[in-house]
Amino acid sequence: MLNELYAPLMERLRAAGGTLAKLSFTVTRVADVAKWAKQGEDDLFDLRGGPFKGIGSLAKEANSMLEEAWRAGDSAAVSAAMTKFKDKHQDALLEKAPYPRTDQSNYRPWSRRFAQWLYSTDHISIDYGIKYDGIDIRKLSPGTRGIVLVLLYLALDDADDRPLIIDQPEENLDPKSIYDELVPLFQEAKRKRQVIIVTHNANLVVNTDADQIIIAEVGEHPAAGLPPITYRSGGLDEAPIRKIVCDILEGGELAFRDRARRLRIFFER
Repeated sequence: MLNELYAPLMERLRAAGGTLAKLSFTVTRVADVAKWAKQGEDDLFDLRGGPFKGIGSLAKEANSMLEEAWRAGDSAAVSAAMTKFKDKHQDALLEKAPYPRTDQSNYRPWSRRFAQWLYSTDHISIDYGIKYDGIDIRKLSPGTRGIVLVLLYLALDDADDRPLIIDQPEENLDPKSIYDELVPLFQEAKRKRQVIIVTHNANLVVNTDADQIIIAEVGEHPAAGLPPITYRSGGLDEAPIRKIVCDILEGGELAFRDRARRLRIFFER
């Protein structure tokens, strides 16, 4: 059912191509056979004899006869596997009851617990997640995970024309990933909606062709209360704005020229 629900989104991601096509959703059924077997061994049976003598023997047989159907089978496959398991082992399991059948006051409640355990689904769960280029998102670096989440959000929200505000999307990312992944992403997004980014990264300010830059400066912190904050705005075509951008993002002209000197790059005055 979840695969069917995700299908339209997966089709959109595949059709988009590029980086978005690397995203995929996974839905799997998890069968915790050990949990199921342990519940039976701990609460229902005497393990001192018979085919299920000793801890782990029940789980071994369940893994052989039931695990595949529980994990991947449809209702008919599960029913068939359970019937086969019951036909083979029910008598042996019932013989391990802690009460004789003649003791109906105790045996009957135990047999109900036995049936509830045998057909329980507590050990079955659904695991679903997102993969990026075939890798589970939980195994990605924090930076790449951030890119994936931004990609996913924009893919889901591509029809929305409301302003989008993102705080420091470049965190934990190297400059190449920022340039290769985030810059094209925001260049495409700004064609449909206003994008407001809080950032300290030059790649996102300059290479996304920011239409307006707002620089926030914090004044001295007074003894009581909050420090004053002033704002300046403008475009990169304005010399004062370019200078401030260079100071904040590159450490100033002196730092920029020092790096150039170390790389043996010379600028005309």
